Amino acid sequence: MSLFDEQIRQVFRYQEHMADKGNYVREVQCPWPVVNGREEFPFKVGPGAGSGLVLKSETFLELGSPTAGSCAFALFSDQTSAVHDGRVRLIGPDIHESDEKTYPFGQVIMAAGADLTEADYHSLCQSQYVGDQVEGFMVKSTPGHIWGRVSRQAAQKGFNFAFLGGALIALVKAQIPHVTHMEVLFVTSDKADLQPLVEIGGAVAQIAKAIKERHWKERGIDIDECAFGGHCGNCSDKSVCDEVKKHLHSRKHKIEELDYHGTSMVLQPSEKRN
Repeated sequence: MSLFDEQIRQVFRYQEHMADKGNYVREVQCPWPVVNGREEFPFKVGPGAGSGLVLKSETFLELGSPTAGSCAFALFSDQTSAVHDGRVRLIGPDIHESDEKTYPFGQVIMAAGADLTEADYHSLCQSQYVGDQVEGFMVKSTPGHIWGRVSRQAAQKGFNFAFLGGALIALVKAQIPHVTHMEVLFVTSDKADLQPLVEIGGAVAQIAKAIKERHWKERGIDIDECAFGGHCGNCSDKSVCDEVKKHLHSRKHKIEELDYHGTSMVLQPSEKRN
């Protein structure tokens, strides 16, 4: 049994519940042909395909702003039967199907591969945020949340969630060869509909934390304990810790106070997430 098999089942039960509530749950199989081993997409996909910047004035649709609500997490299994390869499901309106300019946004990626292990999970979590790798789309993230924009130009060309899901699948498979099967769920229906996913995501975060702790302990480091028991004056790394804490505080403050209505969102391609 894989670590996230129960959470994968919960996500499928969630989708069934949403359908029972009367939500429109649509499903597509990624339709793009494979050319020379790569999907042939109607938009550019890959490192540097996008600018990494969509200004407010250039935005057609905003996804998952703090007021609209968001949720994002990644799951994996070593049982390929656990997911349906190439499937993209959407609960709620597509990009062009509402007059609203802001949607709540949920994104769940479920990956599988016979050789997938805990060692692949960090890469999987990073790859769920496409950064500058999709033309006309940009994303900013904090743990468990995702905040994106679709440009007017991309919307005019027909950008939709089927394409975004297909791009995610192609990018993850390219970055993590052990992923042989993958599907994506998007939710744009209502902020309240995200709450069950937020709860599942909380359990996912705890498992992810345990994975991280195990891997560091294998290297002889307990990331939850200070070697000097908090007596910073005796530690030669005090200046490093102080600098890290300062940057973390600054980042949190900027996220909380960001005036999204007049500010562009930029995600540097080199930005790393743990």
